[in-house]
Amino acid sequence: MGVTYKPGVADVRESPALAIIDMLAAEGAHVSYTDPHVEMLHTPAADPLFHLPQPAEEQWDLVVVHTIHPGQDYGWLSGQPAVLDTTYRLAEVAGRHIL
Repeated sequence: MGVTYKPGVADVRESPALAIIDMLAAEGAHVSYTDPHVEMLHTPAADPLFHLPQPAEEQWDLVVVHTIHPGQDYGWLSGQPAVLDTTYRLAEVAGRHIL
């Protein structure tokens, strides 16, 4: 969730999310993303990916929270079995794990 370099912008240059996506894809994971600022994403190891505008409609094995954009509803995360919060901002989310 959130692939941009920082909140509120559409810039993915030097975003660590790209390396995370590639590492997961290289291990065989089916990777998707949601980020209202980035409609399509290219990474070296993954096929072109497209923003999923309704992530709450899916059931995920793991949600990796990379960038939290202002004005977005993140309530759907509490319904997910595992949320890896790399931002340390989602203490209220059930199933939350931090690094």
